[in-house]
Amino acid sequence: MPHTLITHWPRVLLLWGCGILAAMQFAKVSLAFALLQQQFGVSATQMGWALSVVGVVGLSLGVSMGLLAPRIGYRRLLCGGMLLGAVLAGMQALDLPFHWFVVTRVLEGASHLAVVVAAPTLLSGTTAARHRSIAMGLWSTFVGTAFALTAAGGQQFLAYAGVPSMFALHALLLLMAAVLAWVVLPLDQPPPATAAHGAGLLARHVRTYTDWRTALPGLCFFCYTGMAVALLTFLPRGLTDTDRWAATVLPLMGIAGTFGAGWLTQRSSPLRLLRMLYPSLGLAGVLCAWSAMTGWGYVEAAIALMLISGLAGGSAFALIPHLNHDSAQQARANGAVAQMGNLGATLGPPLFAWSTAMHNAWGLAIPVLLLASTGAVLTQWGSIMQRSATGKPQSP
Repeated sequence: MPHTLITHWPRVLLLWGCGILAAMQFAKVSLAFALLQQQFGVSATQMGWALSVVGVVGLSLGVSMGLLAPRIGYRRLLCGGMLLGAVLAGMQALDLPFHWFVVTRVLEGASHLAVVVAAPTLLSGTTAARHRSIAMGLWSTFVGTAFALTAAGGQQFLAYAGVPSMFALHALLLLMAAVLAWVVLPLDQPPPATAAHGAGLLARHVRTYTDWRTALPGLCFFCYTGMAVALLTFLPRGLTDTDRWAATVLPLMGIAGTFGAGWLTQRSSPLRLLRMLYPSLGLAGVLCAWSAMTGWGYVEAAIALMLISGLAGGSAFALIPHLNHDSAQQARANGAVAQMGNLGATLGPPLFAWSTAMHNAWGLAIPVLLLASTGAVLTQWGSIMQRSATGKPQSP
């Protein structure tokens, strides 16, 4: 998309809303996890796979979607993904057997992927350069916002209307957003001559991951998504009955962090910011585990952990426009972010579940330390590559 000199904030908010509805494909099943498990008569492990299987499509086809997006058209891709999601959510409102429910979840992965590849590219194209980091910071809150909204009012809605009504409401909202996006967003531009054809996808995959500018945002985002959904699932388990209010505050802290990253990256390089955040993230994970063992300050430590993880996620998103300056390159980076993000979302929850089962309180800190250390290594590598690209001497 061509960039603009004026930020179209209604479009920014609409695209953010599309992302929230896409993230609710995860949040709705997380919210109704126990009810769905009882309804289908399956084990917690089977239901856990039904929750995370949405990420499989993004894991396998994330870069392909990013490469094909310019030829499909970002507006068509977004609206098509939203319509597909509406149809599938409507099917889930029916009394489906478990295996067909899982099939709809796999197909929801295609819907989710289309939205998370198209929307941020459209967002960048409808935002002036001076507001782009703020808009990307807002966009990166879509997962936390979806979980916060479901945590705030979801249980009351389920108690009043039931699981089928929740799926039907999600379908209606997706349909309305798709129609609104089709009306409000500008027409797709003709695809560039360099837009990907199917025959060149493998080579372009290689190009995406061998170019540090398109690979680094996705790799850093993996370090965030590897813990994001898992922290929202496992941190509330350490809350006492008197601290249950914090279950709603935790996703809000993640949102505050991701949105705050948009403001911070206006004033500092997102790469420099990430180099400070990853060590802080590892320290927060250790403090959270220590608090869980001692029974002192757990809520404060959990809030700090969510805030810092949100800052890391938002900063990883801000790397896309910071390192990539044309829409086709941004689409490749968004595809890598979608692919690596889905890898993290798929692997993170079972990794945290296994670790907490084996090591109790410290089981939460171990994956956080692992992911934070990986992120620290990646950002050090990115800094070296950036200095090399700009010809600046490396600091000792």
